[in-house]
Amino acid sequence: MAQERTDGAEVGAAAGAVGSCAVPAQVEPPELARLVAFAERPRAGDWSLRSALCRYAQPHPGRVSTVLDLVRRIEFALHPQAQRLDREGPALWAALEAGESVDTDDLVLGLLGTMAELDQLGDALAEWAVDRAGHAPEGTVDAVVAQVGGRLDELGVPHEERVRPPRQRG
Repeated sequence: MAQERTDGAEVGAAAGAVGSCAVPAQVEPPELARLVAFAERPRAGDWSLRSALCRYAQPHPGRVSTVLDLVRRIEFALHPQAQRLDREGPALWAALEAGESVDTDDLVLGLLGTMAELDQLGDALAEWAVDRAGHAPEGTVDAVVAQVGGRLDELGVPHEERVRPPRQRG
């Protein structure tokens, strides 16, 4: 089932992507497909997590950088598991709904749990992006970053290595 943005374009798993990584377009159930598209799917006011992070970066660039690092770690770890998402989608969704992602050693199920947490953060950031007159969600961002970062470490998801550009001599 294809998910569409308000302008009619397909997003996320429905378009065959986990972030920038291709996954099977037939991820089922639809709720799982929405979760897999957590970084790009539209939310309040048509803001995605990534677009809301761009707005949030104006006052909080360090927090945004940390959240984006977590998103990239999840996408990197999930990409090789795309076939399993396609094959076992309903069972994985049922296990996630039953709360089994919290203390499992199963990489995919654990990743889905971290994605669910970032998905909720995306909802909060999108609401803030729509109406910035309210209180910015710094406490929520910090709590989710700590929780998701710790869980990714427990699952053995590597940190992104930053390659520094060569120094110019002159």
